[in-house]
Amino acid sequence: MTRSETDSRTAGDPDVPGRARRRFRLPAPPLWLLGLLEAVQVVLATALLVTLPVLAMGLAGGFAQMDLEFVGVFSAQIWLVIHGTPVEVAVPIDGGVLGEGVTLAEGWLHLLPMGLTLVPLALGWRAGGRLARGAYSDQLWQGLLALVLGYAAVAAGLAHLAQAEGFTVQLHWAALCAAAVMAVGALAGSYVEARSWARLIGVDLEERVERLSQRLKWAGHYAWAVVRGGLIAVVAAVGLSALLLGVQVGFSWMEIANTYQQLDPGMWGVVGLTLLHLGLLPNLVLWTLAYTTGAGFSLGSGTIVAPHALELGPVPALPVLGALPTSSGEAVLAVLAVPLAAGMIAGWWLMREGENHLDDWCALRISWRPISWSLSTLTLGLLTGGVAAAVVVLPLWLSHISLGIGRLTDVGPHALLAAGLLGAWVTLGTILGYLIAPAADRVRRRRAEGADEPEADEPGDDVSEA
Repeated sequence: MTRSETDSRTAGDPDVPGRARRRFRLPAPPLWLLGLLEAVQVVLATALLVTLPVLAMGLAGGFAQMDLEFVGVFSAQIWLVIHGTPVEVAVPIDGGVLGEGVTLAEGWLHLLPMGLTLVPLALGWRAGGRLARGAYSDQLWQGLLALVLGYAAVAAGLAHLAQAEGFTVQLHWAALCAAAVMAVGALAGSYVEARSWARLIGVDLEERVERLSQRLKWAGHYAWAVVRGGLIAVVAAVGLSALLLGVQVGFSWMEIANTYQQLDPGMWGVVGLTLLHLGLLPNLVLWTLAYTTGAGFSLGSGTIVAPHALELGPVPALPVLGALPTSSGEAVLAVLAVPLAAGMIAGWWLMREGENHLDDWCALRISWRPISWSLSTLTLGLLTGGVAAAVVVLPLWLSHISLGIGRLTDVGPHALLAAGLLGAWVTLGTILGYLIAPAADRVRRRRAEGADEPEADEPGDDVSEA
């Protein structure tokens, strides 16, 4: 066998030792392309979430008109509403009795079912985390920008598809709202995956903080403790409001079930109403929070549902509204303990955190301790309440609903009033919790010390044996 034949057999045999194997590998895709692919995945998932129930209800005869065009347009409209897109609606009203003919009642519909909005937020969280895992700190913005812009472009296309008689969507509003939802979810997911700002934006904030003076560090620790205390107060207030809502729904279950029976929407109608209730559940929790602050909420123009007043007009036939309070008065004012308790929890936590450097600063400059301590505690309560109010004002505003026409153009809480009252209650609760925490710790320590001490021997127990 010649040498050339041997070389040719060696090159063609993959099992011959010493032969370098060559594998064909595709180059790594650019990060902007990965961002676009993630945007397509999120769009497909959210589109299926909307289209499948609409298609099922249509096949079950839930709509008078049923064709592919109707399913596509209606699904696009629901998709836009889920992302908080404001829509201009126009409904014809027959004014023939007044001799005016048919007129159009126009208005802006704004309905953000926060429970359903959590789905694109969660998918954006996942997409942001996946992009953070495959990017360097100085390249992550490319994938995130492509993700947000691609999602906004699809939203603009769906807004064009959703145009119908009496339903007008501005393309730029659709793109901006969808981009905002996706940006919030993706940034949160990226930060959780990166676990540091250094990996996320390429800047090591901890290293820069170490360069600051000790006084600035103390001020930063104090500010960060106040922010966390305000967030703890908000989480506690929302959690207690959700518990209060659950108790009220439980007590009013018969009224809710009777409303379902009176409507008699059929199986798919019950499914649709239940999905609507789940989508509006975060909105209802925020309305309950506004109710506990004393601000209350409205169910239409000229109505109010608050602990101190209850003025209701015609209520929409929504089963969950059977859980509305039926009276107001001194007994109902007990719900004001909810934001107060949330503030006390925050004050307790702040005392145990031990980052009240403002109190140390006041003690060094004011010799009389009662004055310095009172001033620092009042400031701590005001700052914590201010943080809590600033955190909830945007969710309260987003929970507000306007159906565009008729009485139901004002449904939900007054965001600024409810947030301000929550801040005031949290301020008072923080001061009380900060006062109670040391006394409670002393009582707990005394009980622990008393339990550790041996019991005194009774007389005669130590008598020596004869």
